[in-house]
Amino acid sequence: MGSRAVFLDRDKTILMPKGREKYIYRAEDFHIPHIFIEALRQLIDQEYLLFVITNQGRIAKGYLTKKDVEELHNSLDSILKDNGVHISEYEYCPHNPRGSLYPYNITCECRKPKTGMIDSIRRAYDIETPSSWMIGDSYKDILAGNKAGLRTIQVLTGSESHCDYADFVETDLVNAVSRILNV
Repeated sequence: MGSRAVFLDRDKTILMPKGREKYIYRAEDFHIPHIFIEALRQLIDQEYLLFVITNQGRIAKGYLTKKDVEELHNSLDSILKDNGVHISEYEYCPHNPRGSLYPYNITCECRKPKTGMIDSIRRAYDIETPSSWMIGDSYKDILAGNKAGLRTIQVLTGSESHCDYADFVETDLVNAVSRILNV
């Protein structure tokens, strides 16, 4: 029997932009509400493995580098670890077919709504798909979760419109975690 997991989108699901920023490029661009950290800790306490999967197609557009993304993930990981939350793995897709920066301006299998990031993690960690979840704010997150056979929750922290494909829609990560723990 495999492990249970929660796959989490990053921006506007776990990380909230500071001020008027639309995108999160650097550690100083985000904050994590303390109640989100507490919610993630509840999942850890119930023996869920946590994975962050995020599209970072702005790499293909030249707005940031892989190093920028990795530094942001290191910063996020430090904050979470200091608060008792372990993320098993961070995966990101640097591709965007509308980008201009080679070799990232391609169509790939990892960019959500495709399932490449989920599939590679699922194989590496022996994830039990029917008892695992995808939480994200966009329809791409939800479609990727559905295609991978995960249960899905859309959070409205990054979107005001409900995704018809989500199993559940919740206002934020705290309520999404509550839903998982009470299903």
